[in-house]
Amino acid sequence: MQSTAHHPPLDPPLTLAALRPFYPLDPKKTSIITSELQHRLTIIQKWNLTPGSRVLEIGPGQGDCTIVLAAAVGETGHVDAVDPGSLDYGAPVTLGQAQSALSNTTLGPRITWIQADPATYLSTHPLQTYDYVICFHSLWYFATPSLIPSLFRHLLTNHTSPRLLIAEHALQAHSLASVPHVLAAFARAALEVERGEGASRANIRSLVGPGWIKEVAGLEGWVLRGEEVVVPPRELSHGRWEVEMLGGEGFVVDVEGVCGGDERKVGLLRGMRDAVLGSAEGIEGGVKGVESMCVWAGEFGTE
Repeated sequence: MQSTAHHPPLDPPLTLAALRPFYPLDPKKTSIITSELQHRLTIIQKWNLTPGSRVLEIGPGQGDCTIVLAAAVGETGHVDAVDPGSLDYGAPVTLGQAQSALSNTTLGPRITWIQADPATYLSTHPLQTYDYVICFHSLWYFATPSLIPSLFRHLLTNHTSPRLLIAEHALQAHSLASVPHVLAAFARAALEVERGEGASRANIRSLVGPGWIKEVAGLEGWVLRGEEVVVPPRELSHGRWEVEMLGGEGFVVDVEGVCGGDERKVGLLRGMRDAVLGSAEGIEGGVKGVESMCVWAGEFGTE
């Protein structure tokens, strides 16, 4: 972790070079830091947030996106980052460690970390208003899909939120090397469904696609203003990480433990695992050459 003294004291611009020092990870992990920040910068710059804005970020996790948002809103703006996750969750640094490190930088005063269920927080703070509500790679962490329309409903009922901005994996491959990521996402989601509501601590708990998100947002009164499918940086490790976790023996053990009483489910999940690993065999570099799938970015308004 780095201290405040290591960070630039002035208002950092929205550039990779300026924001890299804020990333709460060993600075030697250059490839991870660069790809994660560049991915978020690319999409957030497209959204063109107004300096001085008040932002509600749903599911900030370790703050990968929060860094960019805090820089985007400037010294007169603020980010409320709401996440129900346990502060000891996450690797290679936990949520608590990462959030604490970011709070001790020059961006810290622009961020308020709130450990709470988003819908509960909104219902207990009915007078709080925001210019933007942002869900960046957070919807798949929701315990059940039904919580997502509930969140959309709370935002319109209790708060002034002119723009709802969402970025989530698109379930769409942009290359042969990204196919394993798509397959791995379905395999992981299929296993987590079997654990029961609230029992999963995986990266994928509610697998929802752009079509479903647009449909439920529309039903709750949100109007789609724009959307785009973005190809993430080739170095982004999301796809490789998912495939590596699926290829480990831990996945097989989990399948047997969760579905051991139903041989059809075990066979299905083991077969899905084989399909993921088989698709990676045809890629240069094997699993290490897996790329991340496309990301869908959508912008919603209230009229």
